[in-house]
Amino acid sequence: MQTQQILDQITQASIQLILHEPFYGHVLTGLVKELNAGIPSLSLGVNSNKTPKLAINPTYWQGELSTPAQRLGALKHEVLHLVFGHLLREQDFANIRIFHLAADLVVNQYLSPEQLSPASLTLSLFPELDLQPFRPVDVYYDELANAWNKTLRRGQIISPKLSNLMAAGTGPLAGHDLWQNEVATLSAAEKKVLASGVQQIVQNAIQRVGLKGQGSLPGALQIQLNQLVLKQEPTIDWRRFLRLFVGAGQRTFLQNTLRKVSRRYGTNPGLRIRNKHKLLIAVDTSASIADAELQAFFQEIQHIWCLGTEIFILECDTQINNAYIYRGTIPAVVAGRGGTHFDAAIEYANQQSNADAVVYFTDGLGPAPSLPCRKPLLWMISGGKQGGDEHNWEHLPGRKISM
Repeated sequence: MQTQQILDQITQASIQLILHEPFYGHVLTGLVKELNAGIPSLSLGVNSNKTPKLAINPTYWQGELSTPAQRLGALKHEVLHLVFGHLLREQDFANIRIFHLAADLVVNQYLSPEQLSPASLTLSLFPELDLQPFRPVDVYYDELANAWNKTLRRGQIISPKLSNLMAAGTGPLAGHDLWQNEVATLSAAEKKVLASGVQQIVQNAIQRVGLKGQGSLPGALQIQLNQLVLKQEPTIDWRRFLRLFVGAGQRTFLQNTLRKVSRRYGTNPGLRIRNKHKLLIAVDTSASIADAELQAFFQEIQHIWCLGTEIFILECDTQINNAYIYRGTIPAVVAGRGGTHFDAAIEYANQQSNADAVVYFTDGLGPAPSLPCRKPLLWMISGGKQGGDEHNWEHLPGRKISM
């Protein structure tokens, strides 16, 4: 079969995933795909610019993957390795073969039975090890490594399947060839570039599928995606900001604790005084704000929320288009996309909000508010536009920080 025909088949399979399992399909669209007859099956690898790629053996694709479902499964298998960060974790494990085996056990649990090829590794192949489902690669590695080490020490086979896999030079573990040939040889700086590229591809897919698309994924995979979003460092030290900028406006509440003896009665539980901040956060949803900027805004908001801060969101352009309590879920869509005026949010803060302070996420492209804000006001200005130039947001009152 000609090269272009196989690439067309891969494209068609990607389209099927976008239609029926969109998260996987959108991750695939971010990967360069190439045919490589020098590898046994499919493998993730690295492009010359240190971004991730997907290499596919045309003979394996055409012959070994005998059904459309198995082809979809093979593509999903590689996407899951990327999402779980397996591509960059090989150096964390002493026994490389066991690591690759454990990584396959992780990702194959997210494939349906008809998407698995006959050689796929599953937990059921190791009944004597009692491996629990949906555990991270570290857990499976420890279980398999312990069993293999016992086999070597005692000369007694603990797991027949594990022993066969460790003795074989090829088989299911051969699908990770480029991990060792192209990833393991990268410098520390190049691995950082690769990791950044992987994260960007996954975050773009998360943004495209939205909340509904994420909600259809298995719980363990959703947790992994949330962790990837939170890995991005916040623009500022929000804990310090809340302590210094909000200052005395913070609220206090009492919390029962088993670790502190009651001063009055000398028994547990005691009471601990906790500080709690309440913020009004305005998000600029005007037409000048790109989707990537909105994603950056809500990533910062997520960091603030994780500190235990009460957050009330206003989605604003020339007016307030949506208002709600933020509960840790990034919205799939926002309301607005008109012009930019900051007065509506400032007026709301003055007259209707009991927040300690106001944070306004914007690109800075708009006239200064005509109303003074009666609460501490911080402007978070997205970079990459005029808003990234200090001279273009001098007209905004209050403290300003460029993202």
